[in-house]
Amino acid sequence: MSPEKRLAKISTMEKNTLRDTAFVAMNLAQAGVSNIKVGAAVLAYNRDAQSSIFPGCNLEISFSRAFHAETVALLRALSSGYTDVRAIAVTSDKIAKQGAAMCGCCRQDYMYLNPYCLIYVFGPDRSLKLKVKLIDTVKFPYLTKGMIK
Repeated sequence: MSPEKRLAKISTMEKNTLRDTAFVAMNLAQAGVSNIKVGAAVLAYNRDAQSSIFPGCNLEISFSRAFHAETVALLRALSSGYTDVRAIAVTSDKIAKQGAAMCGCCRQDYMYLNPYCLIYVFGPDRSLKLKVKLIDTVKFPYLTKGMIK
């Protein structure tokens, strides 16, 4: 399926489940280095058109070894056979980080899978702070490397 066709209409129930899953994941974060807990949740589909939501939290093992919540959620989805990523929700326990729509490295990983993936950023009060298509956050994306089919 072409990426343009994967610009999914996310239902209110799916959006709310993404949000709630991201908040649960945030509480599991290991943020001993940055002291910023981040939670994420990915909505993805498998080859049988079944959907599932995968949580992820930041895991800071040491100063030089940290995994972003968005990456953890993505790897959980991919390693479970859910490669058609449609949306991601992200939240943090720090208000200053609430406006960020993922770092460049995380966005690039998602870009390989679906440049039309929706990003939702939720504030600490669970309100929606940002909703944007991934492709609209990157000026010159790489679209052909690392494609998973």
